[in-house]
Amino acid sequence: MAVMLDSLPLSEHARQRMHQRAIKPWMVEVALGFGERLHDGNGCIRHIVTDRVLENTPYEQFKEKLRGLCVVVSIADGTIVTVEWLYKLRCKAPKRFSARRSVKNFRWF
Repeated sequence: MAVMLDSLPLSEHARQRMHQRAIKPWMVEVALGFGERLHDGNGCIRHIVTDRVLENTPYEQFKEKLRGLCVVVSIADGTIVTVEWLYKLRCKAPKRFSARRSVKNFRWF
């Protein structure tokens, strides 16, 4: 049985994974609207949210929350097959400016 998420049908498996992984329907909508689309070679398209795709969008303020979200959609019937977090992307800490390092490398001339 498929549940509808706006215009796309949501498989029972995807619904369970959303619940287990604390992924809200609005997050899936953002991934479908702004995520990078990659063909996985198995008849599905992966919509992956990265910091880069959220720049200059209304969802830029949610970068930390949405980083690494992946929504897998079937090409055949357009059903959302599953949703997941890509932990290699999710755990990526943004590079921060180190005051100590900058003082150490500072040159007066």
